[in-house]
Amino acid sequence: MLYNNRLYPHPVLGIGDDVSGLIEIELRVSSSGKEIEISPTFKIVNDVLQNLVEKKQAMLVSHLYCRGTMYREVFKSEKNITDAIKINSYKLNGEVEIDFFICANENITRYSNKDFNSDYSGYSFSVDRGDILAYAGKGRFYANKSPEELKSISALMNIDTTGKNNHPMYNEYSGEKITIMLCQEDYENYQIVKKGIWVNLLLSSIVLPALIEALHFISSDEAKDYADKRWYKVLSDIKDKSKDRTDIERAQRILDHPNNRSFNTLKQLMEE
Repeated sequence: MLYNNRLYPHPVLGIGDDVSGLIEIELRVSSSGKEIEISPTFKIVNDVLQNLVEKKQAMLVSHLYCRGTMYREVFKSEKNITDAIKINSYKLNGEVEIDFFICANENITRYSNKDFNSDYSGYSFSVDRGDILAYAGKGRFYANKSPEELKSISALMNIDTTGKNNHPMYNEYSGEKITIMLCQEDYENYQIVKKGIWVNLLLSSIVLPALIEALHFISSDEAKDYADKRWYKVLSDIKDKSKDRTDIERAQRILDHPNNRSFNTLKQLMEE
């Protein structure tokens, strides 16, 4: 959403020259795999607005929106150095945008600021709780987690097409990576779906069964023909060290419980 092109019923710092001063954001983003951690720090150079924050009459607000998953959330803080915002990775995919504000935390009947533009000299304004008092601009980062990009499996498996129609998917083991072969129609649909909120469902419907099959395959005599391949060495090592009883359990652990993310994605879609 464009906030700097909107008209406001009162002066807003960061919009044109309504208010003298400065509001900037230092944004740090990190990922542990399961969670994405977002840590904004607000730098406010305006005594009146900083004082409102310290008195808890105003709040520091981060409005996050992810087009890839349609996830939207507002996070509030009473401190310039905010507590880390932690979000489950399944909720984000692709470009994520965050708008930063100072918003009124209560109704202010006579809001004035000594740093108002001279056009507003001597004026005060009625501000409602939630109204924007300052806009610090937009931050962006990327949270890409398509099946090929998942750290635990990206070096071992990829997805391709046979170019033919109407056949089941299967694994091709001749390369350094296992290639999950889809028919042409499925592959074209996969290219569309992997860019949106449905990406988590691909782990359960495509990657998980292919990985289970591969873990089962390396125990066969035929698999010894591929003993020099990278995927064989890595999966054999995982299987030898695993304490799980079955290949289906091992595969779910490697992919960090994909069914859980799929159910959460479906639940989110139902709620929306």
